[in-house]
Amino acid sequence: MNRRRGEPPQFDEWIANLDWSRVVPKILAAVVLLLIVWAASTSYYTVQPEGQAVVKRFGKVVAIKPPGLHFKLPFGIDQQIFVPTARVLKQEFGFRTLGRGGASPAAYRKSDEHRDESLMLTGDLKVVDVEWVVQYRVEDPDKYLHQVEDVEKTIRDISEAVMRRIVGNSLGSAVLTVKRVQIAATAKEELQDLLNSFDMGINVGTIEMQDVTPPDPVKPAFNEVNQAEQQRERMINEAEKKQNQRLPAARGK
Repeated sequence: MNRRRGEPPQFDEWIANLDWSRVVPKILAAVVLLLIVWAASTSYYTVQPEGQAVVKRFGKVVAIKPPGLHFKLPFGIDQQIFVPTARVLKQEFGFRTLGRGGASPAAYRKSDEHRDESLMLTGDLKVVDVEWVVQYRVEDPDKYLHQVEDVEKTIRDISEAVMRRIVGNSLGSAVLTVKRVQIAATAKEELQDLLNSFDMGINVGTIEMQDVTPPDPVKPAFNEVNQAEQQRERMINEAEKKQNQRLPAARGK
């Protein structure tokens, strides 16, 4: 193809004039170098101190690695999934705490969605607002990842069902006062039994009753009832005190 002097060569001319005997080895060397870099960058991984890594090869679990530096088959043949086995995880019910900022305490948030979790009916048909926290740890990372589809939702559903059953079998006055510790202990035991039946590899540490109160619309009336009961108890105690002082004196006379 003819071209004027000073014009750059056309692409087809440039291709035709290439010395392929020298270009091809350079291209192959670049490809090999890229493959080596890719293999090196995908053949190791680091597991953080607060957990373990489940290593899967073509979807099958082949190893569970402790914290530290480990090697694996490159190019995505082996894939690792980190599971925080040394961390205490928690689920909050009836409220949510926002992140802490420095030394300031965590913010407390309660919405209508959270009230749907916490409003419960007691055995004597009273409504109470129960807030609690479930703390747990992962004991078997393989089971934690593969036994159920959604671990967090399963724990939430089971915890709420257990708490509603226990509160529903209790008197409202007991739930609001003296039965909180017993409810928490019973809920922990039943929740652990159900999680074991699902074989989820989870150990429940504690269930803490954060706050148990009447619903907001009836809190003023409930407080008035409490004040009246306290006043009644105080008057009874004062009457018994006077009785214990005066009757022995009268009998003595």
